[in-house]
Amino acid sequence: MRQQRDVDWDELSLLARELGEPGRGPGSIDREQWRGIETALAILRDKQDWEGIVRLRGLFSSLIIGETASGEPLVRELSKAAIQAAKQLGRKEEEAQFRHDRAHNLHRFGYHQEAIEEFERASELYKGAGQGFKSVESYYMTALCHRALGDRGKARKVLAEVMDNIGDDAWRRNPMIVLAWLAQDDGEFEKAERLLRQAARLTEQEEGEVSILLAQTLADLGEIVSLLKRHEEAVSLFERSLKILHNFEGQYDRQEARTKLKLAEALSSDGQAERALELLDEADDKVRQYGHYYDLLWRIEMARAVTYLRQRRLGSAVKKIRAALDLRHELGLPDAALATQVVGRLRSGSYLSWSS
Repeated sequence: MRQQRDVDWDELSLLARELGEPGRGPGSIDREQWRGIETALAILRDKQDWEGIVRLRGLFSSLIIGETASGEPLVRELSKAAIQAAKQLGRKEEEAQFRHDRAHNLHRFGYHQEAIEEFERASELYKGAGQGFKSVESYYMTALCHRALGDRGKARKVLAEVMDNIGDDAWRRNPMIVLAWLAQDDGEFEKAERLLRQAARLTEQEEGEVSILLAQTLADLGEIVSLLKRHEEAVSLFERSLKILHNFEGQYDRQEARTKLKLAEALSSDGQAERALELLDEADDKVRQYGHYYDLLWRIEMARAVTYLRQRRLGSAVKKIRAALDLRHELGLPDAALATQVVGRLRSGSYLSWSS
């Protein structure tokens, strides 16, 4: 009879503290460290120790909810195992949280349809557990996914329902940001600017000057200000966003890449093509090491293509468009949706921007 192994929780706790340190990315975690988590998960699954799997997920939650290692196969497997465990234990609220976190990662990576399904299930579970506000939060996130898939009408419908549900709560700054993106999509730049400035004020009041959401909002605002041809002000907003991100010691490389992408697009539009390409290389380096942020990577490739077109480097532009299309195909995104975006942005004058 095979003797069952035991999980060394003390060793795992030490490892969790080490891996949770700021700035730790997948490349800094060696194979033996990953193997410790992998072995523990295998033991707990073999025993059908659902409580243990939930405990293991709790120890390494920073890997799941963060932006550094959440795309690693083992971390994704732990996330799915925890959902199964919570379901087996009949803990609806925990299952909802685990599904919500998994959906966040799917959305970040670009798997928007799968993310919608997980967010909707999380919303249902939260509602069943009596967590009305959390249910609304999960449902709200589907609006971002619908927009990413090109269904702006559905995104607006979700946001209208969300705003009706939350009233004057300061959390409304989140749907306001997405409404600003939708206004930008329609070429309504002044409306987008108003919404983003209001969202930034609310965020600063609630979270202070060192906030990830504020950094993101300032980058979005910089993009809009650039589209309104106020380039110096735009650069200042981007620089403030990057300064905030530097406080987090590399924990939000994806956000830093996103801001650099937007800044590069603005500089490209202002005729600073070489500096724009340098920033796009930096943005690429920030996310390429994680290997799974296809949604951001295709946008970087499109920004390169636009910049090459401005330099009349047609061969290079075509190669980058093909690279962007390949990445979109990896995500199951249709070419027709991209063509619709191109036409819409050309009509609105915002053809340079792919990074919301």
